[in-house]
Amino acid sequence: MSEPGLSEAARRELLPTGRLRLGVNVANAEMASERSPGTLEGKAIDLARRLEADWRIAVEIVPFASGGAILDDMAAWDAAILAVEPSRLDRLHFLPAFATVDATLATLTHPSIARCGDADADGVRIAVVRGAAYTAHLEHTFAHGELVAFDSPKAARAAMLSGDCQFVAGIRSTLKVFAREHPDVRLMEDDILRVPQALAIPLGRPHAQAVLEAWFQGTGIEAAAS
Repeated sequence: MSEPGLSEAARRELLPTGRLRLGVNVANAEMASERSPGTLEGKAIDLARRLEADWRIAVEIVPFASGGAILDDMAAWDAAILAVEPSRLDRLHFLPAFATVDATLATLTHPSIARCGDADADGVRIAVVRGAAYTAHLEHTFAHGELVAFDSPKAARAAMLSGDCQFVAGIRSTLKVFAREHPDVRLMEDDILRVPQALAIPLGRPHAQAVLEAWFQGTGIEAAAS
């Protein structure tokens, strides 16, 4: 028997293993972070619990170190919480955004620079995360600074601390925690961009798409992103 609200066709597309495997970027502290050993909390986890309650299904959180890592291993999940970014639309269908996060820059060596745009200068190296939405934005908007890509936010931050890069890009809430751990690190006053976050599924799953959109419209969750 199907779960409430799920047709057999939608169930096959969305729950091929019998449970919903939800890919989550645990480096984005607003979406998911470990508040106590073995326990994740955040907006993505709240959404997972809502899915479990409304559909009476099991949701398995599949943690990843970055949004790019989620995209690199699409076989490992059935749905994912990701930043809505145009370059991803060839692979993914996004539901309406249910939250937003702000991305900015932080520095250890350039205390006189207070705004993100001023970091776009010749000879400046900016540590970014490969595949991140803010990285794609910087690739299109920064003309002079050198973007140096790393596989995870942790590696990017380490490059800035070591002096290999003068700035690091990241989610503001995560960089605030980083700055508390390293008091000499300072965040820019403004943001690179505001990044919408949404539930996404791979293209080519029309039954899953239809049932998710109907469910999402009925929840009113998208109002949280405004």
